[in-house]
Amino acid sequence: MARITTFRLRGRRLGRLLGELEAQVMEALWRRESASIRQVWEAIKRKRPVAFNTIMTVMNRLVDKGLLRREDRRRSYRYSPRVTREVLLARVSHDVIEALIHEFGDVAVAQFVDALQEIDPKKLAAVERMIRERRRERR
Repeated sequence: MARITTFRLRGRRLGRLLGELEAQVMEALWRRESASIRQVWEAIKRKRPVAFNTIMTVMNRLVDKGLLRREDRRRSYRYSPRVTREVLLARVSHDVIEALIHEFGDVAVAQFVDALQEIDPKKLAAVERMIRERRRERR
């Protein structure tokens, strides 16, 4: 899988990582094992007006990015996700956090801790437990 190199602060959910339409295509394919362009187009056009050719272009770009697999079945292509939603989110989260720490060091770490405390103190406690577990594993 190619690396996702964009993270939009103003986006929502997967739209922060991919374009909004790319995110909708991925969501549609994660709901199924595989699908044709037409099936994805029909699922998305129920929510927003979009041309068939636009969906075809987006799906082929997602193949180029390594997020979708394209399989030729008797002159008809079927597409399926190359990664699960969880794997994609884990990889991107890791890359974003690594970049923040690399660029901003201790300031980024302190802000992460502060944000956890503000959003949900239980999450901070969970991070503390994870740190203890990781330290035990390394011994």
